[in-house]
Amino acid sequence: MKIATDKELTASELGNLLRAGERDAEHKRQLKRYYLGEMAIGWKVGRTNTDINNRLTSNYCSYIVNTATGFFLGKPLTYQSARDISGLLDIFKYNDESAHNLQLAEEAAITGAAYEILYLDGDAQIRLACVPSEQIILVTDATLEENVRYAVRRYGTQNFDGTRGSQFVDVYDAQNISRYSFDGALKLIERQRHYFDDVPIVEYANNGARRGDFEDVLSLVDAYNKAQSLTLDDMEDFTDAFLILKGLGGTTPEDVRELRRNKVISLDDGGDAQWLIKNLNDSYIENMKSRLQRDIHKFSNVPDMTDENFAGNVSGVAIAYKLIGLEHIRSRKEREFKKGLQRRIELIGGVMKLKSRQPIDFRDVTMQFTANLPQDVQALAQVVNQLDGLVSRKTLLGLLPFVEDVDGELKEMEEDGRDYEHADYEHADYEHAD
Repeated sequence: MKIATDKELTASELGNLLRAGERDAEHKRQLKRYYLGEMAIGWKVGRTNTDINNRLTSNYCSYIVNTATGFFLGKPLTYQSARDISGLLDIFKYNDESAHNLQLAEEAAITGAAYEILYLDGDAQIRLACVPSEQIILVTDATLEENVRYAVRRYGTQNFDGTRGSQFVDVYDAQNISRYSFDGALKLIERQRHYFDDVPIVEYANNGARRGDFEDVLSLVDAYNKAQSLTLDDMEDFTDAFLILKGLGGTTPEDVRELRRNKVISLDDGGDAQWLIKNLNDSYIENMKSRLQRDIHKFSNVPDMTDENFAGNVSGVAIAYKLIGLEHIRSRKEREFKKGLQRRIELIGGVMKLKSRQPIDFRDVTMQFTANLPQDVQALAQVVNQLDGLVSRKTLLGLLPFVEDVDGELKEMEEDGRDYEHADYEHADYEHAD
């Protein structure tokens, strides 16, 4: 949740903020339940006079998030700079940054935004932590820049018996962390410095509206689950159809048991036996479910990767057209994620400066995102050869998906070149000696 205000965050305002944020937090918890497969179909009420009540879950929510997130950050992003950023990369390596980024992207894809807390561990090393989005409320000023003034985190513990434990509220400002206990009333526990230049919580929005990837198709997913469940209900109703016996009014329960046991029925003149079944319009039902499936993929912009028409067309251009909706989603994710990364680097740079280490300016660092798609390496190699001499070697190496560290690769190429020159020089001396 993110709100803008010019007011100072007093204890009274903090209480109001927590109450106002509870609705948004519950909405995010609901989205996470859908991602885990806990959907509305789980509360489907059965028909009267029957025990048949199927509750089938087709977890399109998980499919949409996993596909979109894998396409966006399935390949770790890389960093380039004309300056020495080895200190920054060491911090990222210490935090397993690629796995951490993927966790942030998944959280944002589910709830619409992800939040990262920067802190110093016991060894005074900079650490990155992804916290559940329903725990965070950002308070910004009312300017166009929306500068973060406070970040509020509400969280709790759990007892060993599974019951709810103690509740806490952490308030971050530009200098300090204020910790409160919260049992209906706020009580200040402690206040301490965090040593960052600004509020050390970074937001990674999924898009400008801060909406999850499957949020727009929730009703379609519910409808598809209901259609699937009711179809199976009808099939079981068909299996458990009533047997109508005409002209056999004197049939006793013992006669029925005998019929079931022997599988034989004797009919008098004018008698008849037939099943009472429901006439199912299979074509209508399947067309409706197919339409729901198409709409889910259409409005989520995540294609069905198992579609024969999709997988059977191997043309790179054709596949690109089929993925254009997913590419639009990825580009929006990239722009919003980049904002968060810049703020992360800015906060890290402040602490590095405090430690008298080489300062880092986020404007000097370029982030390279790569869509996670199978690459035609042979075609890319041909492009690189054709562009050789027209663009820089650094740009050419950046086109190759298997080159993750362009600067490191250039350095190794220079070292290999010197080794070759040295070897040629020794060979020349050897021939001269002959």
